Amino acid sequence: MTDDIPLDDLVASLAEGWEDQAPRQSPGMLGIRVINWRTLVDEDAPQVWADLRSWVVWFTHRYNIATRKIPPCWFKHGALVEELSALHTAWLVSYDSLDAGYGPIGWHERLAVAVPRLATWYSGECHNGHTELPQTGNDNIPAEWAEWIRQSHGSG
Repeated sequence: MTDDIPLDDLVASLAEGWEDQAPRQSPGMLGIRVINWRTLVDEDAPQVWADLRSWVVWFTHRYNIATRKIPPCWFKHGALVEELSALHTAWLVSYDSLDAGYGPIGWHERLAVAVPRLATWYSGECHNGHTELPQTGNDNIPAEWAEWIRQSHGSG
């Protein structure tokens, strides 16, 4: 076709800095925001952490998950954060109104695979000096929580 524009010309026509304007974590087709902890910006961190904590509190109560699998200081264990965040996203997608109805069983299948992995991410005791915090499911928010969630902690 004579109307074809070379790719180099199309790229050159983009506004300068367009990469910075593109959303980093836009909702997908179902409207679910997948959290990439490596690219999470600090200004989004408090809400993301609060959403995840709320879900973890619900999850640990609902499924009676022992603190030896998900300790009160779970948010300081990167691998647990990644696993719990992935489970949270899978749960959100599974119960989305656009799901065809297989989501809940799919969620439980994923959960059955994920629970044994929790033991590999956390060995049952803190090795880097964490202090005892209230039980994971406790609604009391420890003082260090507010300080912790001000940053994404994704690069560490």
